Amino acid sequence: VEGRAYLTVPAGVPRLASLPVPAQGLPFYLGRGTCRGLFLCRVMSSAKYMSLMVLVVQNSALALTMRYSRTMDGPLYLASTAVVVCEVLKFFVSLGLLIREEEKPVVELLFDRVFNNPMDFLRLMVPAGLYTVQNNLAYFAMSNLDAATYQLLYQLKILTTAIFSVVLLGRSLGKWQWCSLCVLCMGVGLVQTSSMKQDADSKENSFVGLLAVLAACCSSGAAGVYFEKVLKGSKTSLWIRNVQLSCIGVVLGFIPVWKDKDVVLEHGFFYGYNNVVWAVVLLQALGGLLVALVVKYADNILKGFATSISILISCVTSYFLFNFEVNPKFLFGATLVLYAVFLFSSSSKIDQNPKPNKPIAQSQASA
Repeated sequence: VEGRAYLTVPAGVPRLASLPVPAQGLPFYLGRGTCRGLFLCRVMSSAKYMSLMVLVVQNSALALTMRYSRTMDGPLYLASTAVVVCEVLKFFVSLGLLIREEEKPVVELLFDRVFNNPMDFLRLMVPAGLYTVQNNLAYFAMSNLDAATYQLLYQLKILTTAIFSVVLLGRSLGKWQWCSLCVLCMGVGLVQTSSMKQDADSKENSFVGLLAVLAACCSSGAAGVYFEKVLKGSKTSLWIRNVQLSCIGVVLGFIPVWKDKDVVLEHGFFYGYNNVVWAVVLLQALGGLLVALVVKYADNILKGFATSISILISCVTSYFLFNFEVNPKFLFGATLVLYAVFLFSSSSKIDQNPKPNKPIAQSQASA
């Protein structure tokens, strides 16, 4: 549709000398290209909220199904094999997206872009190994913690990631970010102490689960910061790095499988697998891709909202389906954790905003 519109100039914005702007605005014509741009803006906005919605569902569904898979009746599957299968799925998904992006044959793409630099490829052994440890610890923690408590405690990865960012990347945190980290620690402490009272009537050990979550958070924070450092130190695309990470992750994932070799040799690699277990593996494999979409289309504040909503969904679902006991200490601790997540996300968004420009008179005088 061809139409005429005006681009208004806000008061106080200096006008370009080479482009005089009338008082009523800058007339311009909406052609097909401009309409296509407006359509793309609307699509981007829809993709932003759609990716956040899918992330909320994925986070909640992964925590709940993983918890159910570790406590349901029947033979218990091996977490080590689930981690390997998850890395295999990540490899094929990332490779498919890379082929779509590069439009080259698979063999040529693998040898020319993925395995062309052995030393650069081996640099990813550190984050791949840390991610392997983190994924195995997540299954172990879920065997000792309910879904709601696990998700709340796992927010400590914000603290570990911040610390590793300061140490490895030389970043500085604002005062509100440090305050949010202190609030986060207090909230996690309240959540953990409230769950310890439930261990007397259960075979689960919440303290052992807490140690597993702490180790997983440290692994996640170190791996994420190191991977970011590798990405910023080269021009290699993200999908190539994901393919490389998955390849190394599959190899390193067989180390814990070797520890469980007796069970694997006796009952098979997929011992204990059912529809719920396959759902857990698929949700975990797609989690990284969803985070990439959120980072691309959304910002930290909306991601913090998505995390908070997924935690609330897990709490409510655990209360009705898994007989999860909620006490005042847990509610207060959960509130502190959710507030800390939002405060850290919003403060990081503020810190990333550029400083305001100089006043017009001053800039004109300096010119």
